Amino acid sequence: MKTVLHDRPADGVARVTLNRPEVLNAINRDLLADLDAVLQELEADPEVRAVVLTGAGRAFSAGFDLKAEAAEDPLTPDAWADRFIGDWQVFLRIWRSSRPFVAAIRGYNLGGALELSLLCDITLASAGAKFGAPEIRHASGPGAAMLPWLTGMKAAKYVLLTGDFIDAAEAQRMGIVTKVVADADLDSEAVAIAERLSRIPPDAMKLNKAAINRMYERLGMLSAVEDNYMVSSLVNATHAYREMEDERREVPLTDFVRARDSQFEQR
Repeated sequence: MKTVLHDRPADGVARVTLNRPEVLNAINRDLLADLDAVLQELEADPEVRAVVLTGAGRAFSAGFDLKAEAAEDPLTPDAWADRFIGDWQVFLRIWRSSRPFVAAIRGYNLGGALELSLLCDITLASAGAKFGAPEIRHASGPGAAMLPWLTGMKAAKYVLLTGDFIDAAEAQRMGIVTKVVADADLDSEAVAIAERLSRIPPDAMKLNKAAINRMYERLGMLSAVEDNYMVSSLVNATHAYREMEDERREVPLTDFVRARDSQFEQR
């Protein structure tokens, strides 16, 4: 089964779907490789004028695949840094694309997947969507590269230091989401926006998107992303993280997550 689906553009709009619904579209090595290939193909296709990015089934994505990572040998800080750099080069294809991307979020949008959606130009969410970075609760380095640029410091620290989930309405107030819509309308609304974007002359879209992005880059956004590679690689090589990896190997993933989160339940 292909881990990333995409269709030929209709009226200039292509649709990309993360396709591991049995594990809430968790991001593993295969999905990243497939996403990289699809994004390159779409960028080279002159018929593509806008892209909708979504997830199959009941979630956008639960983030990076913890079960797959637990099956690997422990990584050194340098190996973690190489992995983060490689992962982000895939994600940044959306930022650097000449095409506008519309993210359509339903269900969970967590961890690395949250960062992926933040790189899209417009983000729609169903009313029941949930956002967060729960990986911080098991000593993982946070996906802190993009969130502070969209939300402001206090909101970014709340999401990235607590690991708490926030709902779609709160995500919109923080600037993570452009618009909240009913679940039944999510797909059609995302396509409608992408179709409007596709009617803008391609050269104008390319230059306008680049001009807006360059403002953030001149403020240091890409340098901050690179700094985050290093910080996260060090966090993921700590003794606490390695202890957590040992725990993940010994119990089913659902039991590990339940035990991890139980101590954070509000009383």
